[in-house]
This record gives sequence, structure tokens and C-alpha cells, in this order.
Amino acid sequence: MSTLHHGIPHITCEHLQTLHAQKEKQHVIVDLRDTLEFESGHIEGSVNVPRKELETNLEHVLPQKEKKVIVIVGPTHESEIGEIHTMLQKLGYADVEFLAGGFDRWCEIAAIEIEPDLTAATPEEKGFVGDELAEIDPESKDNEPLL
Repeated sequence: MSTLHHGIPHITCEHLQTLHAQKEKQHVIVDLRDTLEFESGHIEGSVNVPRKELETNLEHVLPQKEKKVIVIVGPTHESEIGEIHTMLQKLGYADVEFLAGGFDRWCEIAAIEIEPDLTAATPEEKGFVGDELAEIDPESKDNEPLL
């Protein structure tokens, strides 16, 4: 654990990786990024509570206030870490740490899992060209490239 932002506790991505690998989780990861950012990539098992909904929704999503809470903020909320930390303490969460470097740093060290649909070849990559593309039924498995 390191402290940045005037004594507010931070956890390194490497330390979080070690905690996250444990079978029995003693922590909860709360991702405060907007829903679209979260859906485009997040740490497995983390919960998304967008920053603007933190005060009103966190207690519903995370009633276990005794757990270690690891918070991920996006770059737009980095300057609000002190305010967020104070708010979490007022809500009764005593063991709070922020992920140093945020999700961007996590992506640098963690293995990324990509959805299979995102790795499928496009019709163009399969060899279709021009007007042939308009006739392709994307749901059909019979559309093979014309060679």
C-alpha cells in the first residue's frame, strides 16, 4: 500500500493482483467510471457505481461495510479522490484504498480477456468485396468468402 493524494491510501496494481488471485475474497472492487467505460473493460468481479451515483447507490450495492473497498476512478475524477475518500468514510466504509494508476495501469500489467465475438473476422477480412457485402446475412453461418 502506498499513499498519494495527501495521505489517502492507495494500492498498487501488483498488490491487487495478488489479493484478487486469492480464492476467498476479502475485498470488493468498486469502479466509479461511467457505465460505458466500465462496459468497455473492467476488472473481473468489480462492481460499477458511477461517480455521480456513489452517495445514493453504494450502500445498496455494497452493504458489507467491514470489507476492504478498493476504488477505481477514471482520469476525470482523479482530482476528487480526497472528496470521495471522505464521503466513503462518512458512509461507514473504514477500509478504503484507491487503485494507484487506475484502470489504465491495471491494463498494463493484467492479462486482458477479449470476448470471442470481438475477435471474429469481419466480412472484408473474409474476402467479401463491394456489392457482395450487402447480400451477407450476418446471422448466417453459411457465408464463406468467395475466392
